Amino acid sequence: MSGTGKARKSKDNTDLPLTKQLSRGELTQAIPDAEDLVPGYLPGSLHKSMPGEPDDCAPLDTPAPAGWQRAGSGDYDYQGSTVSRGIDLDVCQFDNVAHAKAAYDQWPDTDGTAPLETGRVGEESVYLAHSGSSGTVYGYSRSGTVIARVRVEDAGADPTDAHDVLAATIKRLQQVQAGQRATATAPEIAAMEQTQR
Repeated sequence: MSGTGKARKSKDNTDLPLTKQLSRGELTQAIPDAEDLVPGYLPGSLHKSMPGEPDDCAPLDTPAPAGWQRAGSGDYDYQGSTVSRGIDLDVCQFDNVAHAKAAYDQWPDTDGTAPLETGRVGEESVYLAHSGSSGTVYGYSRSGTVIARVRVEDAGADPTDAHDVLAATIKRLQQVQAGQRATATAPEIAAMEQTQR
């Protein structure tokens, strides 16, 4: 289940698979702060939550998926919004690629949604827009043993923010895996892709 397929290189250089088992601190560092997201978002009530719960990595009302190791999440609210507008991010790591892929395949909820085309993030990704009036967008990505999902409320069925948040998250995880500080941001990802068009 991949947005633009696996053959072409992703525009945001997020192809390198995540294989290292990350510590709780490393995963926390990799989850973006509000200033690392698209402009206008502030930390939400939960902001960065660690450690995550096993059910953060499972579809609704299902037990924790096999091979779950650790999870973290990010919660962000849009500044000055008078409606429910926010971004929710979950990142989950598994003990091996097979378990990560099995969990990733179960994540997308296709009921009442329509697929969206946008750039691939990681080894595979998919984007879905809710059919309701707000056009909430869900993005899902897998890279090696890690899967990430993001929900962008009131997005008007535009996958841009979901893509950029996922790309920044996967890139930050790659930086941490390489022993570097997590510095990638969604605006940097967007600017880099703009120059490659």
